[in-house]
This record gives sequence, structure tokens and C-alpha cells, in this order.
Amino acid sequence: MNALMRPQAPVGHRFSGEDVLIMQEAGILLEGGPFELIEGEIIDAPSEGDAHQGLRTALMRFLNRSLPDDIYLASDGTLRLSDDNWPQPDFHLYPATPLPSAVSGGDTLLVIELSDSSLPYDMRRKAELYRHFGVREYWVIDLNAGLLHVLRADGAWPAPPIAFTETVEPGLLPGLSIRIADFLPA
Repeated sequence: MNALMRPQAPVGHRFSGEDVLIMQEAGILLEGGPFELIEGEIIDAPSEGDAHQGLRTALMRFLNRSLPDDIYLASDGTLRLSDDNWPQPDFHLYPATPLPSAVSGGDTLLVIELSDSSLPYDMRRKAELYRHFGVREYWVIDLNAGLLHVLRADGAWPAPPIAFTETVEPGLLPGLSIRIADFLPA
């Protein structure tokens, strides 16, 4: 559309991941900034509180020590699901063989979101996005309610929530037991 032609109604602009990279190179968007690309829309992430940051740090330390060498852990890394879907979950775990930029939803072994201010978004829009792109297991850690929501493609989506005091094992990572309460301040 040239400058003389105007749309008949308001029109939004959709972006691709490549557009985001170009905007970062130009300094329009901060590289590693608090946003993600969902369905061509740049979504600003809310500020993370102390509970969010503390739990992410504790879980990252635990997972780094517990995972075998053939499993990689990305913390706040971009998961490139399609040209216009580049979410940034708090964690995603995947086999060590593909390059991080080549990891697809079906490659992931576990995707984790820590949710203290974005629960409806994480449980609805992002859950459906991950399911659509073949993510087989997605956890939403609800910091406010003290509940873990486990969403597995091979079962109920979502399953009944799990209390932080219960132990859970990711379906694709047998032997890795996690009890969220162990990572919270006393």
C-alpha cells in the first residue's frame, strides 16, 4: 500500500521473527528485551517480581545440576515455533542435537512458564499456541495460588492442578522429580 492509499478501516501490522531481528539490529527493539512475538504481534512482558526471579534462579540451578549432558536447558530463550510465533518461556528443555534456533515445539521435552501476573494469558493463549505447535508437555507454575498446572498433549489439557508440596515428574524426562516447594524461600 503506497502513502496515498489509506485503508478503509483500522489495520494492524503483523511482524515476523525476521522483522523483530531487523528492529533489534536497528535499535528499535532492545535485544533480549521483555517481549515475545505471538501470532505476529509483539507482546510486552510484565515486570517480574522477586518471587518469579527467585524461583527461576533456583529452578535453573537445580535443572542445570540434574539434567544429563544430552538435554539442554534454555532460560528465557526464544522458542521459534513459526515465522510469526517466537515466545520466550521461562524455560524450555530439548535434546542437545539441534541448534537452539532449529528447536521446534515437537522437539521440546518440557516448556515451563512461571506465572505471577500473567496466568490467564499463560493458561489460554500460550497454552493453545504451544499445543498447536506440538509441545508435548507445558507447565504453568502459578506463584499466587501455589499450584502447578501440567498440560500434556497425551492426556487431559489441562490436568487437575498440583500443589507445590507434591512431587511431579516430567513425562519425557523420567527420573527427574521436582517439588516446587523445595525451591521457594522458607
